[in-house]
Amino acid sequence: MWVILYYIFSYIVFFYTLGAMIFLVCLAVGSYRAQKALLVNQPDDDTIRYTLKSSPITPSVSIIAPAYNEEKTILDNVYSLLGIYYPNYDIIIVNDGSKDKTLELLIEEFKLVEVPFINQKKVTSKPIKAVYKSTDDKFSQLTVVDKEPGGHKSDSVNAGLNVCYSKYFVNTDVDCIIEPMALYRMMWPIINSHDTVIGVGATMLMLNGCIIEDGRVVEAKVSNNPLPAFQQLEYMRSFLIGKMGWSSINTLPNISGGFGLFDTEVVIKSGGYDPVSFAEDVDMLLRMVTYMENSGRKFRIAQIPRVCCWTEGPFTPRLLFRQRIRWARGLCEIVSNHRKLFFNYKFKKMGAMTLPYIFTYEFMAPIIEATGFIFMIWLVLIDAVNWNTAFVIFGMIYFFSLSLTFLVLVYDFLNKAVHWKSTWKAYFKLIIAGITEPLIFHPFTTVCSLIGYFNFLRKSGKVWKPMRRQGAKKRDSENSEDQQNSDASELGGDIITPIVPQ
Repeated sequence: MWVILYYIFSYIVFFYTLGAMIFLVCLAVGSYRAQKALLVNQPDDDTIRYTLKSSPITPSVSIIAPAYNEEKTILDNVYSLLGIYYPNYDIIIVNDGSKDKTLELLIEEFKLVEVPFINQKKVTSKPIKAVYKSTDDKFSQLTVVDKEPGGHKSDSVNAGLNVCYSKYFVNTDVDCIIEPMALYRMMWPIINSHDTVIGVGATMLMLNGCIIEDGRVVEAKVSNNPLPAFQQLEYMRSFLIGKMGWSSINTLPNISGGFGLFDTEVVIKSGGYDPVSFAEDVDMLLRMVTYMENSGRKFRIAQIPRVCCWTEGPFTPRLLFRQRIRWARGLCEIVSNHRKLFFNYKFKKMGAMTLPYIFTYEFMAPIIEATGFIFMIWLVLIDAVNWNTAFVIFGMIYFFSLSLTFLVLVYDFLNKAVHWKSTWKAYFKLIIAGITEPLIFHPFTTVCSLIGYFNFLRKSGKVWKPMRRQGAKKRDSENSEDQQNSDASELGGDIITPIVPQ
């Protein structure tokens, strides 16, 4: 009996791993073709900027950025948003009932006063208490919305949509640093598409370790802290291989909740964001796809390889632990709430290919890995392990993982997706991260995923807990990064996998 189970499980793991490798190779090939086409056909930033800036029909864009207890970074980040190059955009900061001085700092720094507003409830959100505008013309683009706390980012984005009148909007986090040319780069696929582009994603990387000046990243670096370095590599694989690969066949499953551009009308007609979702980015895009398919309208979801946004990632194990549990719980919500779309050929390649991949190789992966680990321990205890075969299989998986690391660095180099301060130092750190990731980082995130699944089943941990910010280094900072990492570790418990991060 045990021998039969052993062989059955061995074959399951073998074909499961083989299928994952085949899928990832296909995504890598699709990504290469998509990036090559962009390198050949897309003009440089100066040409894009000249074309859109001089056009009278350049679409308007609103940047919606929720904020909750962000007093440490709020002013730097708003100044960063005000420094974006685009002729027709505005900024909507949504204060989700912050308990610190976030709102007070905004009012004082930008000379804000309360203004009358029409409360048009286009989508569901907690009540808006007040809307503020600046008395200084320099900040005429800025709107601050103060609302009742909703406990979730998605509720704050919905509140922003209720005061948004632009053709498109950007969903971002207020702690993100957005590249000055980001809106130009993301608008280019929209004006060059024959079909309706309902969303555009762009590469987003870790801010940790970078140097900022006047709200901009002036020196892109990989952090000396191993946790952000692991995440940097993970994000590069996700955006430059995973998302670019899916976008090459127009089946991108999600646009990152940290930074993405969307068609405002389609989002509103799709019902807006789920106010209590832990995976609002995937959930929203799937409902947009459902709306477009049911309407019989042709559409496209675009992804660009250039880095347009920098975000501060978890820099302590506790912060990372909380983030990945939240991601895992969100993945459970997607599988549960959108199960009718999985393996549904009505939704074409999205239903027949992308969503089955998410279920099989993202949702099921931690479960299969944990089962395999327990099974391996049992085999060791009964002295039934074929060690030669085990080392060969582990070696193949490890080599494949390293190959993806080197491949994504090649893609980054060819596309000049990031202008690293020192390219060889950045790549060296990322290679070290790639070598050690399967042994350290991946097991940690697998455990987090399993805990997240368990929390979903017992319906616990429903309150969204935002990450406490460390703050990015300034050029004139007297503190080294090592000192910042030391300071971060002292904050301890009070701070806060897949190919595609949620």
